[in-house]
Amino acid sequence: AVDGALVAALKDVAAAVRLLVERARVVAEGAGATSVACAVGGSAGHGKVVCVVSGGNIDAGTLIDLLSA
Repeated sequence: AVDGALVAALKDVAAAVRLLVERARVVAEGAGATSVACAVGGSAGHGKVVCVVSGGNIDAGTLIDLLSA
């Protein structure tokens, strides 16, 4: 059973992809970085939050665009 769902804006997901690359040296696709976007944005709750980061299936050109923004 699902208790709920979180939604993140596209700009927040893009920022999470950048954050993961710059600080953790982890390359994740947008879907894989959404949990981080929700955690950073505060919608994942308060206190310690665990994020599952998955999927490195991001186009190189898209990654370059996100990192240069």
